[in-house]
This record gives sequence, C-alpha cells and structure tokens, in this order.
Amino acid sequence: MKKIKIIISLLVLCVFINCNDVFASTKVNTRSEGNYLVPSDVVVTESIKKDIMSTPAINAEEKIYDFADLLTKDEEEKLYKHVKNFVNGANMDHIIVTVSKNNKASASKYAKDFYDYNDFKTDGILLLIDMDNRSIYMLTSGNAYNLFPDSRMKPILENVFSKIKEKKYYDACKSFTTSISQFVKIGTVSDDEGVVKVGEDGSILVKKDLHLSEVFVFALIGTLVIIGVLILSSRMVRKATSAKNFLNKETMKIINISEMSLGSQTYKKLLASDNNSFDKKNNGPNQGGTGINF
Repeated sequence: MKKIKIIISLLVLCVFINCNDVFASTKVNTRSEGNYLVPSDVVVTESIKKDIMSTPAINAEEKIYDFADLLTKDEEEKLYKHVKNFVNGANMDHIIVTVSKNNKASASKYAKDFYDYNDFKTDGILLLIDMDNRSIYMLTSGNAYNLFPDSRMKPILENVFSKIKEKKYYDACKSFTTSISQFVKIGTVSDDEGVVKVGEDGSILVKKDLHLSEVFVFALIGTLVIIGVLILSSRMVRKATSAKNFLNKETMKIINISEMSLGSQTYKKLLASDNNSFDKKNNGPNQGGTGINF
C-alpha cells in the first residue's frame, strides 16, 4: 500500500512539473468583439481593433512561439530554459517569435503588436524571425529600451544574421539570448563604452574605449603621413606642355556606374532604427527596435 502511494505521488509530481514547464506550444486563443484578450492596461479603440484582431493571442508564459517551425522540439525545450533563466535573472521579459506568414505591414509592426496585445511585462525584449519578409527584428520595451541603443542592437543582429543565413536557427536564438544577458549585466551605456563586438556564441568580445590621448596620437601620425606624401608628390611633378601629357589613351576606361557590383554585401540590408514612444493609457513604456533584411 505504501509503494502504491509513493507511485501515485510521483505521477502527480510529474504532471505538476509538466504543467508548469510550458514551452513553445504555439497554441493560439481566439479573440472576439466580446473578449479581445488584451492586457488590462490596453484601451481598445476603433483605431486599433483591426491590429488586435490580426495579432495571435497566446499564453505569455511560453516565451517561444515557433510558428514557422524552424526549431525541433528538443531545440525548443533547450532554448526555453535559456530564455527562462534570462527572464528570472533580469526581471524582464524575453520573447522569441518565428513566422512563415506575416499579415502585418512589416516585421516591426508584427513585433510591436505581438508584444503590446499579449500579456508580457512592461520591460522586455522580443526577437522576431520573419521568414515572409526575410527580416530579423529586435524590439525593446520599457527599461530594455534604455539598455539597447543602436550601438548594441546592430552587432547583436549582425551575429544573429550570420547564423540565420546558414539556417542555424537554434544557434541564432541562443546567441541572441546570451548577448542580451551580458548587456543587462553591464547595465546602461556609459559615455565611454566605445566599440562593441559580439562573438559567434553571442558573448561580448571587445569593448574598447578610445581615449582622447589616443585620438590625438592617431591624428598626429595621420597628419605627418599626409604631409610626407604631399612633399614627395611635389618633387615628382613635371611641367606639361599639352593635354597629351595628362591622358594615356591605352589606359583610359569609362565605367558605367549603374552596372557596378556592390559585392557580397548586397544580400544584407540593415533597416533603419525605429524608436518611438508607445502609450497604452497615456503613460506607457518607450519602445524601440532595429532589424535586418536577409
């Protein structure tokens, strides 16, 4: 009898754990005119009804919404643990969304509506992988807005992009979470933070401050080099008696600018930074974001 009670207790415990460890079910609830399923601080007006109704209503505890099915179940579970560790440690939300079809005007619009019309924390970060528009978008809200200016978001997204183009979606999401975790630990940007670089695994590799003395030394060296080049060039000048001395017909070449190639960088386009003030009840958090087309 005692053994049976132990077995039953273990089964109940397993069910309890599974119920509380929810991740990436991508279950969508149905919004209606009678129940818009929006956070309590969202005032529903005629101007935003369409946006609300076209936004998936989800369980805000899942954190990972792989609508595009880019991750395996095992990857979703591992990624969920990383995301939850961030949420618990940083005291702000972290959401990862992938979509194969975007019914909004842009990736930034989808990210904002998804965050605003679901019950996430005021402070948080959302990563959207939009396969329809071939875009990656990072949205920041509340306190996260001040932690992530363009100087931090751009290198993070560049790193994510390098993995997305190789279809390493799990690695892209994990490195994203690693990067934002480290920046949260550092805190807000200082005046002398300098150039930021992100490693392959999302770790911050370089944060070099360029001091005024170094700037002066580099400027002085550059000036001396230019002066030296000008002096040498002046000694090599010859008098020219006709235009023929200036032109060499055999080496002349006219290039049609419209046909010039931009090289390997043509597949990537960094979207303009989108920093705006969002207002739920005339007192809402700031939001901002940056994206990359791939």
